[in-house]
Amino acid sequence: MDEREATNRSIAEYLADLRQRLADGRSELQRQRALIDETHEHLAGMSRWIEQTGRQLGQDRERRGGHGDNNADA
Repeated sequence: MDEREATNRSIAEYLADLRQRLADGRSELQRQRALIDETHEHLAGMSRWIEQTGRQLGQDRERRGGHGDNNADA
């Protein structure tokens, strides 16, 4: 094999490796985006739960007739 063929083979191997690394990088980005989406969904659910809990606590306070009455703290 002459020098030119060796150079071309070396470049072809480098490009194949580079393409594989790019594909792996794309897969990793896709995996991370899916995790981010999952986290956003979880946080949105937690936010809804916090809002519902806050409303329910407010309704419970109103039913007990307390406006800031913290008898449970005493």
